[in-house]
Amino acid sequence: MSQITADAFHDGQGHAHAGPASFPEMRAENINMPAGSGKAAAGLLTVIGLVGIAVTAGAGFAMPNMAKHALAAYHVGVMACLGISLGGLFLTLVTHLMGAGWSVTIRRQMENLAAQVPVCLLLLVPTFAIEIFTGGKLFAWMGDAFAGEHVLQEKAPYLNIGFFLARAVVYSVVWVSLVRILRGYSLKQDQTGDKWLTNRARRTSSWGMLAFALTTAFAGFDWLMTLDFRFFSTMWGVYFFAGGAFSAVAMLILMLSRIKAKGRLQGLVTEEHYHDLGKLLFTFTVFWAYISFSQYFLIWYSNIPEETAWFLARKGGGWEKLFFFLCIGHFVAPFLILLFRGVKKSLTLLPLVAAWAIFIHILDIFFIVRPMVYPGQRDAIGMPGLWVDAAGIIGVLALWASFLVRRVCAGVLVPTRDPRIAEAIHHRNYV
Repeated sequence: MSQITADAFHDGQGHAHAGPASFPEMRAENINMPAGSGKAAAGLLTVIGLVGIAVTAGAGFAMPNMAKHALAAYHVGVMACLGISLGGLFLTLVTHLMGAGWSVTIRRQMENLAAQVPVCLLLLVPTFAIEIFTGGKLFAWMGDAFAGEHVLQEKAPYLNIGFFLARAVVYSVVWVSLVRILRGYSLKQDQTGDKWLTNRARRTSSWGMLAFALTTAFAGFDWLMTLDFRFFSTMWGVYFFAGGAFSAVAMLILMLSRIKAKGRLQGLVTEEHYHDLGKLLFTFTVFWAYISFSQYFLIWYSNIPEETAWFLARKGGGWEKLFFFLCIGHFVAPFLILLFRGVKKSLTLLPLVAAWAIFIHILDIFFIVRPMVYPGQRDAIGMPGLWVDAAGIIGVLALWASFLVRRVCAGVLVPTRDPRIAEAIHHRNYV
């Protein structure tokens, strides 16, 4: 584990930077986790993750009629984690792009979230491999069952395995490159104190935001919307992004709360930062609801069969109850709760809202994927088989979280030599 000492706050030319002498909050024991911390938690999460995935895989192999169900459960977990990780990359990009000095002391945890993107991409590999070699269980367009359907023939230039994999490679290269570049600038600045690296990160974020927006939108199309190849929505990419940004802010709140519970980041992350994070969580609550309603309203109004079928499949068999639960749990409840400034500034209440936000984000992905397992069966959401969903989703989330815990505990908790450290430490809200 890297430790920061007083002599680390001088650059190669001998220019002093804000360090422990200027800001006692930057002392080594406040910006590093205790030696060996996180190992037990990461180990336990790894065991839970592997057991959950093994149970899901075992159900798929032992009961052939459950194979598609098991794969869907795994895919829900992976896509939920990918949404959170991409949300972390978005937060890193947007805070660099806007020169948000207040966020400097929490930016390392945004970077840690973004650095989980490669983990999610690796977790996607089994899904793609199984789909290709089995002729498409979830992604039915990969098989021969619908080869003669007119809609699929018209979409064949886009929906073919070669182009699908090529796009996946492009998305992966863009995301991993952005993570490596921005995290590399941040870590290099810790070592050299070069203030111009801040400007380089901002310039990278200018083109990086456009690349991120395009690749995230198309990944949402490819990996979620094409589960029903007949369905299309031009707003789908923004819908996927909105859920990811919403859940990433929530995860960031939970991460900071756990770190502060260990006695770290005292004076560096204050209730003022929580207030801003609460505002962001409120913002993306409203944004998700706006995009969701707009998508639903436009599809309802135009009444095109290829579009309405997606919602009709979710109007029976219990799915309509989950639909209304999402309306309340993903928008109404957090909207009303986060209206209060006291909640947004509370180091106790805000993490509870954030934990709920993570849960509801997973349910949102579940609502997208799971109805495609038993299309046309009106009782498909019943209790039978939910244990497979639980095992698959919890397994992936636990494995993903184990990597995150190790990453957070292995490094310094804040960018130590960013020129805007003072601004972040003295940050105050006036609205």
